[in-house]
Amino acid sequence: MNPLLLGHVIIFSLSAIACVATIPQARKIQHPETREGLIVFLGSVAIWSGGYIGYLLAPTRAGKLAFYIFGFTFAFVAVGAWLYFCAAYTGRPPRHVPFRNLILGTFLFFTALKVTNPLHNLYFTTEWVTEPFPHLVIHHELLYWIVLGLSYAAIAVGFFVLMERFHHTSSDSRPLVVLVGLSGLPAVATIIGGQVDWLLPLMYEPPGVALFAVGTLLFYRQRFEAIRLTGESDKPAIFLDQETRIQDYNQAARKLFPALEDSLGEPLEAVNTALADHLTKQDILAVTQDSETWYYDVSSTPFLAGEVTTGQLVTVSDVTERESYRQRLEEKTEQLEALNRVVRHDVRNDMTVILGWAEILKDHIDEDGEDALDRVLQKSRHVIQFTEVAREFVESLSKEGTAELEEIQLQPLLDAELAAVRDSFPNAQFHVSGELCDVSVQANEMLSSVFRNILENAVRHNDKETPEITVSCEENSETVRYRIADNGPSIPDHQKEQIFGKGEKGLDSPGSGIGLYLVHLLTDQFGGDVWVEDNDPTGSVFVVELPIHKPSNKAS
Repeated sequence: MNPLLLGHVIIFSLSAIACVATIPQARKIQHPETREGLIVFLGSVAIWSGGYIGYLLAPTRAGKLAFYIFGFTFAFVAVGAWLYFCAAYTGRPPRHVPFRNLILGTFLFFTALKVTNPLHNLYFTTEWVTEPFPHLVIHHELLYWIVLGLSYAAIAVGFFVLMERFHHTSSDSRPLVVLVGLSGLPAVATIIGGQVDWLLPLMYEPPGVALFAVGTLLFYRQRFEAIRLTGESDKPAIFLDQETRIQDYNQAARKLFPALEDSLGEPLEAVNTALADHLTKQDILAVTQDSETWYYDVSSTPFLAGEVTTGQLVTVSDVTERESYRQRLEEKTEQLEALNRVVRHDVRNDMTVILGWAEILKDHIDEDGEDALDRVLQKSRHVIQFTEVAREFVESLSKEGTAELEEIQLQPLLDAELAAVRDSFPNAQFHVSGELCDVSVQANEMLSSVFRNILENAVRHNDKETPEITVSCEENSETVRYRIADNGPSIPDHQKEQIFGKGEKGLDSPGSGIGLYLVHLLTDQFGGDVWVEDNDPTGSVFVVELPIHKPSNKAS
């Protein structure tokens, strides 16, 4: 065999063998679309090189032409696979690219032109020669060079999006640039092939593309996977290997942790001990920069090759606003608990003493002072009751998470509360219209505060000589409604929500202070609602609606 022919066969054979041999490694890539793109890229370059081998070794003109067109067609497939790989790698779904059908139609059009070249010779013409060995000479025509230029432009687009991703992750792109430079050398051979004796007028890109494809795979296994993972999010991200050594990071991570600069290959613990500790902790990482403290949630996602963990992606999420809000809530809770202690111990104890001494005075004052003393006793009892409401209010706010609810029978609870208010307010009249609903609801011991506050509020804010309060209830398949009607002054429409502290006013809303706000908070905790309506002819109706608890609910 002619040495020049043998050299060409060896070069293209090595290109095909290298691509086929590295496909099993490409199959280990986890990201599906990236894996598909690289496998098709390697396979199309292998077939492209194989077509040139057939072109060189086929004994007949027809055979050489068929092999050349076959390989030449897969050159175009390789370009498409390269763009597919670049799009998938950089987070651009290849199957949803704009003008997808137009791109596919263009590809099929040019492929058809290649396959039908013997009919129109727009791509190339052929000539049989015997020097330096018998072979079919390919003369490239204008369309060939136009398509070649477009192909290189498309390849350049792929390189651009890769370099953009490398820049975003602050990764060293020099190995990729070197790889591109080496793979581009065969393009020079394509251009000067017709003027150099030891070169044939062929498209020599297969060896260069094979070099790039194999190099990309090797580089991908070492660096590309880390870059893809760290570049998928704008959040600070760091890619670690099995031994928590830093493999890559993005610009956001380097900005947040300046010590990451030039830290590739170093253990994370040696670069940032606090961050390394938070990989296994559930608490928040505090970072202080320029006298300001920022808070971050550190999460780790394992990177697997089959069932083996080969690394982990550490993502750092800014939770400063959430953490600051939590700290403010903790501070408010501490303040409420302090207020609760003051109200419960100091104010309540002092008022109990005052009430005790005032009751002793009953037998030591004349008739003119009895009215004043009754007012003192009434206000003293009111303050003591107020401290109890304040305690319940603070406890309702201090409960962590969702309140623990249990099944509570409403009828005995209402009977007990009505008995209590009848004793506390002997001058008021309390009526029950019809039967109290014998149903259960999901609540806790604080449910009694809901009805007690509404019943007491109906008396305290009543301007009639004899307050009259009527309790009724109605139920349907899902809810029960208790209506507590009074004969006091009506509540203006614009204050019907504000008295519960709903909206922005909270405790500053006009009305009865924290008692009704507590009612609103508790009914909301129990999955119900409370509102006020007008009574006829005068007064107000407070409506408490709660979901009925049935035995079947337990199963659900």
